[in-house]
Amino acid sequence: MTGGEGLRIPIEGLDRVLRDHRLERVAEEPFPNDGWSGAALTRLRRGGGDRFILKRNSLARDWIAKATADGPVLREAWMASRARFLEQFFSNRMRPSYLGVGRDGDGFGILMPDLTGVLFDWAKPISVEELDHVLAGLGAMHAYWWADRDGGLGSILGDPDWALGGPWCPIRERITLICRSSLERPGPQRDAVAHRLLPGWDAFDRLATAAARDLIGMLDDDPQPLVDALERQPKTLIHGDLKLANIGIGADGVVETVDWQMVSIAPIAIELGWFLVANVASLPLEPDEILRRYAGHLDHGHLDPDDGWMRPQFDLDWPAVDAAILVGLLLRGWRKGMDAEAGITLASGVTAAEDLAWWCERAVGAADRLL
Repeated sequence: MTGGEGLRIPIEGLDRVLRDHRLERVAEEPFPNDGWSGAALTRLRRGGGDRFILKRNSLARDWIAKATADGPVLREAWMASRARFLEQFFSNRMRPSYLGVGRDGDGFGILMPDLTGVLFDWAKPISVEELDHVLAGLGAMHAYWWADRDGGLGSILGDPDWALGGPWCPIRERITLICRSSLERPGPQRDAVAHRLLPGWDAFDRLATAAARDLIGMLDDDPQPLVDALERQPKTLIHGDLKLANIGIGADGVVETVDWQMVSIAPIAIELGWFLVANVASLPLEPDEILRRYAGHLDHGHLDPDDGWMRPQFDLDWPAVDAAILVGLLLRGWRKGMDAEAGITLASGVTAAEDLAWWCERAVGAADRLL
């Protein structure tokens, strides 16, 4: 099930959320953001110096929500309503950074702490130590078995919405969100971001190898072989949009995360492929080393008959790596083409042209093994 239809979500009015945090009479200040999806953000300051961010969003204003079959209860609102409860299952290494959510007209208002200075700047390099810290949090979340003993979502966490399937982002819509065909045909992607991204796809077509161009063109025309390959892989809870701008390290060492609007129960390949390509300007290591370090953080757990929770024998195997490479290039080949044409050098010390060549070669090999 997708789209959140029929979900039982105990969300009250936004005024109640603000009142609970003593913010009902606090003036809202403009808060700069990239406006990528269409949501509006404001800052609130409470006496004593505490600062908060209020995110207002709706299906009508958010092109990503429309493109990924979200609503009528937005995934991020649904996630925000459960954030404090879910945090306990992230091994105290990662948290969804939400304080509350309330209905706001035809949409939702999501209250968060102001994480200015905590969230990474995705245009700046991060250190190897910071990267390892993030990967540890990610591994802790992925390694937990977000299902019942039979492998289904069942009644995990005692939450009936999990039994209904949750408003998960569909795999097909996620991996084709900004591929060329999605940007060229009439729809929310073309209206919102095609003018920014299509020049990158043109650059990809000029600079990528012929075999990689043919492969990405084939998956663009028909992504079902990749969807089928992903459906065969183990699934877990994934954030869905792990740009470094959505991640930071809190004062207590816990990894802070925002923008869960493409949350899903899905293969880790989707998470890893996007993480590698979306953050290439900031990652200090090359993809193979990042994947090696991530694999080292996965928790090879057990079935505990006392608490009823199952932790799977979960590995970062070659099918997952191959799928991650294909997902990454299908989603962001446009950026790799643009960077290679600009002649930039990445944070890892590799030139963008060398990086594009690596992704082309690996993607073609991955397709031979996986599809």
